[in-house]
Amino acid sequence: MTSFICRTGATALILTIALTVNACSSTKGTPAVDAKQASDQMQSLVRDTMKAAGGEWKSTSNGPAADPCTMPDGNEGVWFSWNQIADGTSNPAAVTERVDRTWRDQGLATQDHKYKRADGETLHRVGSAEREVDSIQFNATTDQMSINVQSLCGAGNVDEFPVP
Repeated sequence: MTSFICRTGATALILTIALTVNACSSTKGTPAVDAKQASDQMQSLVRDTMKAAGGEWKSTSNGPAADPCTMPDGNEGVWFSWNQIADGTSNPAAVTERVDRTWRDQGLATQDHKYKRADGETLHRVGSAEREVDSIQFNATTDQMSINVQSLCGAGNVDEFPVP
């Protein structure tokens, strides 16, 4: 009985410490950034991704697009998207692995998936979130590659960032 009480007490202490540490960390584990820093981090990661994947990339807009967001503290903020497309690759699995490795080398957690599409083509996908960007996803098939990204929500006013 004493052993059970000691184990239960130790478990409760560990759980309390874990919850306390978690409660002291920022929302989603990301440090607060200003809007320019959020945009710069996102653009750097997109450029690294394009370089790792190879190919000729085109932006789906005239540059990073700014949209309003709400910071964890309730203040207004700005986040950016800057999606890219390129022609497909003869080896989507290898390209996706290069992108995955590039992100992991930068300390990002990744998740990769393969999906069989209705047309029989396999879509290779790797994604990451909550560190340098709110989310980023790289997709590759023999027909097309794409990068879809949303920056972190950075402190600032969307009106300070002109429409590209």
